[in-house]
Amino acid sequence: MARLREFEIDEALDGVMGVFWRLGFDGASMQDIEAATGLNKQSLYRVFPDKRAMYLAALRRYEEQEMAKAAEILALDGTAQERFRRLFEGLIALAAKGDRKGCFLCNAAGEHGPEDKPAADFVAAAMRRMEKTFREALEASAPYARDKIRRDEKAASLMASYFGIRVMTKANAPLRAVKAAASDAVEQI
Repeated sequence: MARLREFEIDEALDGVMGVFWRLGFDGASMQDIEAATGLNKQSLYRVFPDKRAMYLAALRRYEEQEMAKAAEILALDGTAQERFRRLFEGLIALAAKGDRKGCFLCNAAGEHGPEDKPAADFVAAAMRRMEKTFREALEASAPYARDKIRRDEKAASLMASYFGIRVMTKANAPLRAVKAAASDAVEQI
């Protein structure tokens, strides 16, 4: 069989990511992954040594795609409050459209916690990168531009709100509750 080309690998990885995001590592079978990618196990194992490597690659793919969207929104012009309002409005829009997948990083953290060191290390590093992005967005406005402690504390608070809303969405919380949580987070900036 011919080697998978890079764009085919990316396409397959999107399918792998969807399976793990929906079912988790333990819930996903190789049959689920084969069905989602249209590839057989042998083809997948040519690219990924095992299911764990697929899972970690899927987490990286999630950060590259999903978390990058948040970073792009936060990098747009405007005050810190305007930037975060756009970010949280995006979460509300997803929930309103029925996208209740939540956050793959949150799922990974909850599924394995510290027992799966490679996954836990990746999730922790991804969260730190996201927190850095939040701090940078806060620098757009006083008093956060001048006060590192205040900026760090607000970034942590906004992280809790952002990921909490992602969990609420997955838990099928009423849209009004999602909106209230987002509104409260933004108004406190």
